[in-house]
Amino acid sequence: MPAGTLTFALRHRFLPAAGLVLALAGASCAETPPLSKQPPGFDDFTQRVQQYMKLRKALPNQHTTKRQEQIVDRRHSLADAIREARPAAKQGDIFTPESSAEFLKVIRGTLRGANAANVRKTIRQGEPVMGVHLTVNGAYPEHLPSTTVPPTLLLRLPRLPDKLAYRIVDHDFVLQDTEARLVVDLIPGALP
Repeated sequence: MPAGTLTFALRHRFLPAAGLVLALAGASCAETPPLSKQPPGFDDFTQRVQQYMKLRKALPNQHTTKRQEQIVDRRHSLADAIREARPAAKQGDIFTPESSAEFLKVIRGTLRGANAANVRKTIRQGEPVMGVHLTVNGAYPEHLPSTTVPPTLLLRLPRLPDKLAYRIVDHDFVLQDTEARLVVDLIPGALP
């Protein structure tokens, strides 16, 4: 059989099968919920983070500088302005009981999952901080390293705006305002 005839025969024979595979794949995708859908506990958290960012955006904006002393002064004045805007801030304002339960489920599931050893190793390598007591609206101490949350865990958590970050301090899971170096909220004892 000439090469052109063989190619034509193969196309005719496999084209309907390929169409069936694509149709079945499309049907299964239609039944599978999108991966970007987050649990309801995270929806509340995301709304509260957006409210915090709205409050923060309403604060006076200061010019950026490269001088270290001005950077520190700006950070302190921003933290003071946030504290004044949230005078009654307390643990659980952003990490509500419902969202905390969802975070705990994800954190503990990740620490028990297939990559648990790597996740724990990453936390230990990131200069884990022990024996520090943080409070909501309190300063994230200058001497503390900015601990990195393992990517395996980050991928399972809601994304944060640029000026916020998740931190691990001792056994606590912390939401930090990175520019103001302020503790926005925390889940005490989230990590075993």
